[in-house]
Amino acid sequence: MALVTVSAIFLRWLPQHGLPILLLFAVSAAAALAIYLTQRRRYTARSRGLSREKVDADITAVLWTAFAGVALGGLGIAVVLAA
Repeated sequence: MALVTVSAIFLRWLPQHGLPILLLFAVSAAAALAIYLTQRRRYTARSRGLSREKVDADITAVLWTAFAGVALGGLGIAVVLAA
């Protein structure tokens, strides 16, 4: 939900910063969509792990979320400095 809110804020910045803001919007919207689409699978896997008393960390999800955060930060800095 936070990434959807951030996407809306990016669209609000469109008049001030121009079209490069659409790249920020695309990254945050894609990350939000990916999280939403994989949520049921991740919750099911974690609940099965709890019933087995052995929960494995989802390293892939953590790395993709971290990558999206770093990309958004870098792109945000670039857009603000370019304006």
